[in-house]
Amino acid sequence: MEIFVKDMELDKFLRKFPELSETVNSMRGKLPDGHRSYLVDYVVMDCVPGIGTCRDTRWHVDGDPKKDNLYVLRVEGPNRTEFLASPVDLPELPEGREDQNRLLEDLLEDRLPLRIPEGEERVYDSRTPHRGVVCDEKGRRIFLRLMATNYIKPKNIVRRGDNVPFRPAA
Repeated sequence: MEIFVKDMELDKFLRKFPELSETVNSMRGKLPDGHRSYLVDYVVMDCVPGIGTCRDTRWHVDGDPKKDNLYVLRVEGPNRTEFLASPVDLPELPEGREDQNRLLEDLLEDRLPLRIPEGEERVYDSRTPHRGVVCDEKGRRIFLRLMATNYIKPKNIVRRGDNVPFRPAA
């Protein structure tokens, strides 16, 4: 069974997935108080070589790079999210997501990526480049991200079933 949860309010997520409360509360402890919303993304997927782990497997940033979102990410299983092996100072990024991603791909083309260690809770912000990957290993991947935001509204999207996470276009 695959699960896709997008921008669910923290309290609602904890009621729906109480088995994750210890992990999510640990993640919440890494974010400051005072944000309007704390939202959870949770994706459980069965990885097959050749499929993408997110909508865009290029370098990208989450949210609006001019805003103050903070994130904590934890990934278990194969095909974990990649960050840069060393930090980089980014220029001001363009407004459009596609323009941002193209610029990041050009800027970071020769930079060494580092897959997040399994189970590590990685804190980052809206200017931290990272990327999903095209699966090279078969297995179950669990992606759990908590976001502190003052401008993104809860969507509370939940889908369960087979083949519910992102799939790249053929």
